[in-house]
Amino acid sequence: MLQPNGPYYSIPLGRRDSINFATIEETLANLPPPFFNTTQLLNAFAAKNLSPVDLVALSGGHTIGRAQCTSFTDRLYPTQDPTMDKSFAKNLTLTCPTANTDNTTNLDVLSPNSFDNKYYIDLINRQGLFTSDQDLYTDSRTKSIVKQFACDQSVFFERFVEGMIKMGQLGVLTGTEGEIRANCSVRNSNNNVELGSIVEEHHHDEVLLSQY
Repeated sequence: MLQPNGPYYSIPLGRRDSINFATIEETLANLPPPFFNTTQLLNAFAAKNLSPVDLVALSGGHTIGRAQCTSFTDRLYPTQDPTMDKSFAKNLTLTCPTANTDNTTNLDVLSPNSFDNKYYIDLINRQGLFTSDQDLYTDSRTKSIVKQFACDQSVFFERFVEGMIKMGQLGVLTGTEGEIRANCSVRNSNNNVELGSIVEEHHHDEVLLSQY
């Protein structure tokens, strides 16, 4: 059961959503794959005007969730990634006996059901699941940030919130582009639904990250 102990933060209302659904190709083009190294990650985030601190903080979202074996078994087969803890790797081979196994495992070995900073302790212990996780501690450009977040959960929460708000401001639609949805999970049945007063009032919703 997910523990509600993640950061609370306020987000501005009124962001317009596209009236067209993103394609699989568009989605994957904007999601760094698990085999990316830190250089590739830094470049991908810089292209979105996100900093190395944003990269490490937002990667901390892997403190919850699960991953399919095929997203990381390249680190186990045919040879083990030397940056991976041997005991951790041995346990993973029990869950993923072959490279193409459909099984899943937790992203965070220490506290998989809690939104906290244990993900960074996993990295220090060489128990990061993806290459894109573990390389953050291996690479000198991001190692100190990982260590800081591992030592201070409150700083991680602060930087995570900053990164989430920054991402919420990417590619903002204005004017007549898109729509402000009455229900954020579905398109408006009538694209002319008037929700401008919500934007003008500048109200905010409270979000508890750990409940998602």
